[in-house]
Amino acid sequence: MEQELPDLFVAPDLEAGGARVSFTAPAGMSAGTWRIMDQGRAVASGAVPTAGAGSVEFWASIPDCRPWSLDHPCLYELALELDVAGRSQSCAVRFGMRSIRAAGRDILVNGRKFYARGYIRGRAAHDHPNLENLSLTAYYEKNIRAAKAYGFNLIRFHSTVPPEECFEVADRLGIFIHLEARKYYGRYQKERRAMRDDNEVIDEREWRAVILRLRNHPSLLAYCIGNEIKHPGKNPFIAHIAAVTRELDPTRLFIDTCAHGEYDRTYVDFDVQHMSYYYPFGKDYDMFDNTYNWLIYGSCQGNQLTASGAADGLAYTITRAIRPERPVLAHEVCHYIAWRDLDALDAKFQKHGVPPPWWLAATRKLAAAKGQLADYGRLRAASKRFQFISWKLALEAARRSPLLSGFHFLQLSDTDRYENSNGILDCFDDAAGVDRAEFMKFNGDSVLLADLPRRVLRAGGTLKIPVWLSHYAAGGPGAADFGFALHDTARPGAREPLRGGILRGIDLRARGLREICSLELTLPAADRPLALKLCLWLQDGAGRRIAENDWQVWCTPPPASRAPVNCTIALDEIQLAAHCPRLRPQGSLADPAGLLIVNRFSAALLAHLARGGDALVLYRVPETRDRRQAAPREQYWLPAVWDRFKGVIWDRGHNCGAIIEPHPSFAGLPHDGFADLQFHALINDCDKINLDNFPVKLEPIMRGVDRPVRDRFDVFTYQLSELQPEYTMRNFAYAFEVRVGPGRLFVTGLNFTGLNQDLPEARALFDSILDYAASDAFRPAAAIEPAALARYLREQGAAPRPRERKMTQYWQLDDAPLESAAYWKESEEYIAGAGKFSGQ
Repeated sequence: MEQELPDLFVAPDLEAGGARVSFTAPAGMSAGTWRIMDQGRAVASGAVPTAGAGSVEFWASIPDCRPWSLDHPCLYELALELDVAGRSQSCAVRFGMRSIRAAGRDILVNGRKFYARGYIRGRAAHDHPNLENLSLTAYYEKNIRAAKAYGFNLIRFHSTVPPEECFEVADRLGIFIHLEARKYYGRYQKERRAMRDDNEVIDEREWRAVILRLRNHPSLLAYCIGNEIKHPGKNPFIAHIAAVTRELDPTRLFIDTCAHGEYDRTYVDFDVQHMSYYYPFGKDYDMFDNTYNWLIYGSCQGNQLTASGAADGLAYTITRAIRPERPVLAHEVCHYIAWRDLDALDAKFQKHGVPPPWWLAATRKLAAAKGQLADYGRLRAASKRFQFISWKLALEAARRSPLLSGFHFLQLSDTDRYENSNGILDCFDDAAGVDRAEFMKFNGDSVLLADLPRRVLRAGGTLKIPVWLSHYAAGGPGAADFGFALHDTARPGAREPLRGGILRGIDLRARGLREICSLELTLPAADRPLALKLCLWLQDGAGRRIAENDWQVWCTPPPASRAPVNCTIALDEIQLAAHCPRLRPQGSLADPAGLLIVNRFSAALLAHLARGGDALVLYRVPETRDRRQAAPREQYWLPAVWDRFKGVIWDRGHNCGAIIEPHPSFAGLPHDGFADLQFHALINDCDKINLDNFPVKLEPIMRGVDRPVRDRFDVFTYQLSELQPEYTMRNFAYAFEVRVGPGRLFVTGLNFTGLNQDLPEARALFDSILDYAASDAFRPAAAIEPAALARYLREQGAAPRPRERKMTQYWQLDDAPLESAAYWKESEEYIAGAGKFSGQ
């Protein structure tokens, strides 16, 4: 007869080679025996002590015990036979021999440093239903097998305690679980308004029941109360819950909240900190390397965080630096979305007899209405490329961080909701086109990291690269050889690299993060632009690769002597003549001569085109950035949005990559048809042009891919429809050309202010565009009459301006780690058209 023992606890002690077993004896128990079973074979046994009143505790020694680990999830079984009131009753529980603890700023699993590569499930906004109607065991098994194949070792269940079947699969396959007992309710995030973060944030009886029910599962890594609980360090009840947790289970880690916790609370074993919604390149390349943004959650001990003052026009600010004293994981990173495969999803929903979500047909209808259905495959491919670039940047930055012991990735699988297409897998847990081998280069146990804050360089220059190793692999050789190769990707068939070398005997015995060498390269001297691939690897004595990774680097030739160009220049921010000596400025905007180079449209520009003149518009107008600073309206306005080179975060933003057509104007900056990091400085802070209502059909030379989803806050804040065509799947262009009557017009909204700093990518692309615009090859296919263009630009100038939604404004400002209360207020006022705005 089976006996249920609700508080049975097998507490492993790996170093001592056994486990401490405890439970409350059932009434009438007079004797008992125990056995430790290993795959059906008894490896240890003994008598259950019956002395004492009610409480039973004994030590079970396990000879030659094998640890439970992620690579080798060895499971034992404790079998009890109890004599209760003269009847024999049995009880059995599976367990694993493993140790989990925090030591300084490291998490140790079985005494070895552990780097948490977690992904998020649980809450409906981050999960997907069992669409294939699998058993729960098969449902979780499919997901976990896929997660491990892509390098993940932890599941964070957001605001959810997963079912027993999930733990059983995790125990058997080898993956850790971080649970959160505090639930969210409702749709989107309205429920936060009804949740209280003071007093008792969770029911203590339920919390105790969760621990007693799950504490024998070796896959359970951490107990967490909930997500983004405000000011937990000032709440004594949370400190009480921490003490209860350690009393019931001292073998796991405890944390109160994922993000929003004060940096100086002392009762948590590790921390999960919001590391900002910045983008880990350019000015925020080191976004995971500093702690200043943690101060937004305050100090529970009353420490002063900042000091500031101003007098006589001189101002100062002092900001406290934080030195982490415990392990830290990055909160909800990599939530970059991409377009979905509509045809594949349609077929799967049909195959499994599941009604498709509303947005499948609606997205297809919207793409057709925007004229993007025929080219949907290329647009999706561009978005997937941009998503992958963003993942690689973010995870490599996290692995390179001296602060972090891991991260929570958002997320492994798409949901079946409209906005959550940020997964490696689709909402059926099937691969969605992400190359596993490429992903594992930066999400494996051991990852090579090249510290490359700049990716576009001058040919013939010198590049010095610190090389880091994030090394957490179990076993393996004690040493390896480091190698590198530099390839010209324009010569894919070439057998020999341009450069290559080996450094032997890199010590691999220590786990963790460290710099292993520095690579200094003299780049090829070339008179043409180069797209290079830098490959790094570690290999053992038998030639087996232990780790490998690669990066694109672009080289531009030194500025060469080119034919002079007669022109008239009228630019606001770019000192073009000072940086391009080939230009021969003459005339004036009122009476231009040669090629007219301007940053805005005007009556003079339109008249010049009508007379058969040529114009190059480096479109950049202050009005595009009026969320930061009030600006006058353009009389002749070409609709544009303020763009950033960073992926759409859920529904914040509108950049899902770009397609570049084969065109001579872009020949000066190497590309493979998609935007990569060579365009970072050109796209960031640029004016991306919206051609949705342009009077004639244009085929952009460089086409921006908009987000495929609306702002979810609009649905309930403003009662707007689920679809918002004016903010979704817009026909964006970074560059286009058109014949205007007898004149020729080339327009680009890319950011060429980098010419002032002589950025090689800005110089190379500008020279390339200038060569084209000053040549006979400048032959736009599309045409518009000057009067029609003038009418369109004036009508746009007189019309009310569309203003980006609340979430996207934050993405555009790019100046704070998280939305503040002041931000939400100002963004709403901006949409309403009230007041002046200067950012936060």
